[in-house]
Amino acid sequence: MIDDYARWADTDTEKSTVVELIGYEQYPGAIHGEPVGALQFRATIQPTPNEGPHVACFESQFDFWGVATEEPGEWSDDTAVAHDIACPPDAKRIPPPVDTRLVNVVPDGAEALVVEVLTNAPSAASADDIVAEIVKRMPQPTGEREVAFDPEATVVDGDIGFAMGDGDDCLLVKRDVDGVQVLQVPKILLQPGELGCAAGTALQPGDQLRSPH
Repeated sequence: MIDDYARWADTDTEKSTVVELIGYEQYPGAIHGEPVGALQFRATIQPTPNEGPHVACFESQFDFWGVATEEPGEWSDDTAVAHDIACPPDAKRIPPPVDTRLVNVVPDGAEALVVEVLTNAPSAASADDIVAEIVKRMPQPTGEREVAFDPEATVVDGDIGFAMGDGDDCLLVKRDVDGVQVLQVPKILLQPGELGCAAGTALQPGDQLRSPH
């Protein structure tokens, strides 16, 4: 998580001539509620044109919620947020760690493909047959580090349910006696612990797919 904070800090300070990210440190073994790491910064201030620059370094610790302070939420106190440290002699702006994590997406064109496959699927098609056909023809994502979510399907009494995605980006499609339908389901029902973005969700009765509020 400290890697994320380092990347956000770099983005926030990349155009600054005052504050620079000069280091970051991860705390291995940190448990929930404890600081997960720290960021080090250098601040350079020119008080007046006739004075030399004033340079100071500080460190801030971060936990799950943001900057970690002794008293939670004590963010208005500068000394609680930023702790003075000696400036390393070789201090300089550093690049943040590279984010290599894959980003799962529902690719553009996936919905049209799924509708086509479900429309043309023979009545004897299995869930595996449907998934295999969709995977074979799935459009390739174009964004950096993007990969397509794994699709899933289920067949119950001749009806087909299809799902692809997660609680924030979910494609749900079903085929039943009324034809093929792309379902619009409230996000709250797609979260973990609820119905979820799952093939079985697509086959739920319509009254189960309405917002509970």
